[in-house]
Amino acid sequence: MSTWMREVGFRRAAAVAAGVVLCAALTGTARVSAQNPGLGGGKKNAAEPPIVQEEAFSSSKPKGYVVEAGEVLQDVVLTGELKAERSISILAPRIQSSFNNTLTYMADEGSVVHAGELVVEFDDSTLLSSRSDAEKTLDENKLKISKQKADLEADRCDQLNSVAQAEATLKKAQLYAKIDKSLLSANDYQKYQLDLLKAKLSLEKAKESLKNFEDSYDSQMALVEIDKSQAEINLKKIDSDMTLLKMYAPQDGIFIYGDNWQNNRKVQPGDTIFPGAEVASIPDLESMQVVGYVYDTEYGKIKAEMPCTVTLDALPGYEVGGRVVSLTSVASRRGFSSEKKLFQTVIRLDKVDSSKLKPGMTARINIPLVLAKGVTTVPREYVGTDSKGKSYVVKGTSAKDADTQFVEVGSMGDKLVEVKSGVSVGDKLLPVQFLAEVTKK
Repeated sequence: MSTWMREVGFRRAAAVAAGVVLCAALTGTARVSAQNPGLGGGKKNAAEPPIVQEEAFSSSKPKGYVVEAGEVLQDVVLTGELKAERSISILAPRIQSSFNNTLTYMADEGSVVHAGELVVEFDDSTLLSSRSDAEKTLDENKLKISKQKADLEADRCDQLNSVAQAEATLKKAQLYAKIDKSLLSANDYQKYQLDLLKAKLSLEKAKESLKNFEDSYDSQMALVEIDKSQAEINLKKIDSDMTLLKMYAPQDGIFIYGDNWQNNRKVQPGDTIFPGAEVASIPDLESMQVVGYVYDTEYGKIKAEMPCTVTLDALPGYEVGGRVVSLTSVASRRGFSSEKKLFQTVIRLDKVDSSKLKPGMTARINIPLVLAKGVTTVPREYVGTDSKGKSYVVKGTSAKDADTQFVEVGSMGDKLVEVKSGVSVGDKLLPVQFLAEVTKK
């Protein structure tokens, strides 16, 4: 440690004798620098503490400090924004007939919406064209069913006529076959017997054909009805898809636009949104929390369950307590255009005032870190450092009993410094800056 004396020669008036001038140069008043005492008289021993001159305190009264034990705190200040822990997301619908959808209407962002109110609508022109085609196909299939039924009924009539004709032929053949053999020639008798056999076979064939027709009637009708049913299903799908294009608020709340990461901005009407992407959200204002952003230099200092205080730029003077809930282990981008990657921490608020706290408000999180606890502490303004980096304090209550003392410091907080040796609890100190101020006069 260099001496705390810096020698400044004061020149006397030109009329003063040369001897007096020489004396003043050798014995001139030394000024004391509290922050750089090593610039004092060059012949002082660097290992000695700075000398406190009594005249340094003659013009003002320094504010003393009594050394006590306490905590050394350092505040870590993070920035973040308010977000709802619970929120209902409005997602782009999954339309079977279209891979993406174009937004045509969105309620104003930040507006208060009510349950059942239309908030999002997508372009339905493509579906309207598809619906027209589906209706045309359905009508065509209905006509096919009518035509098929008419054709089958006509076929049924033909089948019944065939059976009736076969029955008449059989009756006629039976009459001829019943003629006594003695009344007919052998050839005629054989012919009538053969005609009877043929008539029976023809009747059986006609009945079998009618039976096959009846058995296949329903299946033949089902073939054309399947096409009709498929056309009805396609039409219902289109109608269902069209209802999905209009989205209504599921609950009361504030309407917040989603992020369009492809264009690095918020979603807006005219955007083409892929199925399942978030279009907007309606947060639960009672579940507001703060999502803070942590740089890697501060990442290791923050732990879960640490208490903190939160202030909001939009609400001057408003402050609410909170607690660190979680901290991500993987860094991510903070915004659209930012290339910096930050860790995220979630702060749960002790109290949520939904009338004041709104999603997206910029927040500042103050997390006090306890660097040392139950140690001897001294305010920073009561500890000085010389040009060699050694620390010292000024003991005493006035100029008469003031004395500098080298100390060993430990943890450095925002307001207090841990002093490991050189002072004890109960010691009275003077601010080192006071010395620098009075010696400038």
